[in-house]
Amino acid sequence: MDPRITYFPVGNGDCSLITLSDNTQIIIDCNTTQEASDEDDPSRYDVHQHLLDFGKKLDGKIPHVDVFILTHADQDHCRGFDTMFYTGDPSKYTVKHSKEDLILIDELWFTHRIFANHEGELSKWAKAFKKEAQRRIDLHLAKSSVRNDAGNRIRVVGHSNNPAYKGLGDLVITPGNYIDVIDRKTKKDFRFFVHAPFRKEVDDKLADRNDTSVVLQACFDVGGTKNAGLAMFGGDAGAAIWSKILELSDDDKLAFDLFLAPHHCSWTFFSEEEYKYNKVPAEDSLAILGKGLDGARVIASCKPIKDDDDNPPHFAAKEEYEDVVGEENFISLAEVGDQKRALPTTFEMSENGPVLLDPEDLDHVDDTVKKVASTPQTYG
Repeated sequence: MDPRITYFPVGNGDCSLITLSDNTQIIIDCNTTQEASDEDDPSRYDVHQHLLDFGKKLDGKIPHVDVFILTHADQDHCRGFDTMFYTGDPSKYTVKHSKEDLILIDELWFTHRIFANHEGELSKWAKAFKKEAQRRIDLHLAKSSVRNDAGNRIRVVGHSNNPAYKGLGDLVITPGNYIDVIDRKTKKDFRFFVHAPFRKEVDDKLADRNDTSVVLQACFDVGGTKNAGLAMFGGDAGAAIWSKILELSDDDKLAFDLFLAPHHCSWTFFSEEEYKYNKVPAEDSLAILGKGLDGARVIASCKPIKDDDDNPPHFAAKEEYEDVVGEENFISLAEVGDQKRALPTTFEMSENGPVLLDPEDLDHVDDTVKKVASTPQTYG
């Protein structure tokens, strides 16, 4: 199967699904609410039900995903985590959890920042994520015999001086490196390049949580073409972080076909100052956008964008994106589909780059994918 990225319309929040050629599935962030399943509320897509319908199954029964990546601990990136995913010892997943439609996560990715004393008050969803991440960390620090089992695996992204995590060794990946081992399997046609978070933001108690976001370049090889598709995920990282990324990175690490607008099409990508104080976008931010390849698209994961004072999404930010990539290449996820329900936006990776698929044609999974999605695997 051809690899693809699906961006879900979840209001002012993020949730993306990367599906690789071997059907490895990677979810980046979630923003799921009870309202998403309400047919009378078209503002959010029911990601949970989508994963239950079209995601992977263990032995054709138990829903699971290979990797979940939390870019940072704001609630609009982890809302619904504890009602969509199973937390706890994977060997204790029971029929009760299956009836609750809880999805197992093989491998959890996160930053050290969520455990910092200066992280501040967390939402109930972030607390649930933190508890699960700590459970898995404890298994690895104790060198438990089950630490590398599906449902206990971890990957820590970014620097930290916190001595509590020194024992995690090569499970910690720092900026400037590629990750091609995903859920303990080496991928020959996919890798992430890690841009951030940086040590200063992770360890500095004055640093804003948004600026501790995991920033990744997803690189797809298709057929004989290396980097046939390139996608940038930046959480809520602000202008100063992108300026630092620009300073440290070669052009090939910054190139993209798809760019998920940071902080839900907020002005913060273009300036550290509020728009009313500075209406001029930072040169470095424009330089980042200038790394887009021919036909590059910007994806805005936010509520419908209106010409008002909201931030996010910010109307002037939308105009800046459109000035660079063109109005036809700016996609507001909340405005894809019809008035009844916004639909996911999916790109399939080809040798010639990402191909935008018609959302009306994606309400099914073909037999080939169904067969691959039934995963023979044991938990616990």
